[in-house]
Amino acid sequence: METTKTQKPLGRPRKFDKDVALENALQLFRRKGYEATSMTDITEALGINRPSVYAAFGNKETLFSQVLAKYVEGPTAYLDEVLFEKTSREVVRQLLIQSVDLLTSLEKSTGCLAVLSSVSSELESVGIQQKIIDSLHRYEKKLAKRFDQAINEGDLPEGSNSESLSKYVTTVHKGLSVQASNGASKEELYGVVEVLLQSWPGK
Repeated sequence: METTKTQKPLGRPRKFDKDVALENALQLFRRKGYEATSMTDITEALGINRPSVYAAFGNKETLFSQVLAKYVEGPTAYLDEVLFEKTSREVVRQLLIQSVDLLTSLEKSTGCLAVLSSVSSELESVGIQQKIIDSLHRYEKKLAKRFDQAINEGDLPEGSNSESLSKYVTTVHKGLSVQASNGASKEELYGVVEVLLQSWPGK
């Protein structure tokens, strides 16, 4: 008697929400940093296999590039919003306080994803690092422009150097990121912000 083998239907590729996958990748990179994150980590965090990751996002570098774009549009959107505060002091306060809140929002923080990625040696060859550096420089210019406005309004003393003030604030911001990655607590970082505000020349 001849038996006919029945072939099992091939399983369909697992469907996934690309936005959810990017959010999971963002949280993964924030926890571990770029260099320490492996493709195995990525597939586990996204819940899909390697071929699906490559099909949807490309390799690790291109995935990270998409994650950074999401990071700028989402968690760090406040960077532009604070520029509309009424005084330069409040601009700086909100910028740094909200940064501390973001930096300490994870149980184990690796600091600001963009700031730390700007000095990552592993990113030098893929062009992402320069994009991040350019983005940070653009923000410095936005902040300097806001301080120019504060000078014109009499909020900051006449003769203040808006570019130097902007670089001062962004330098502290980068330092907060490094301190957070080294385990500094929210209260300790708030203390750093208060020291800066005590010496701030604006009203």
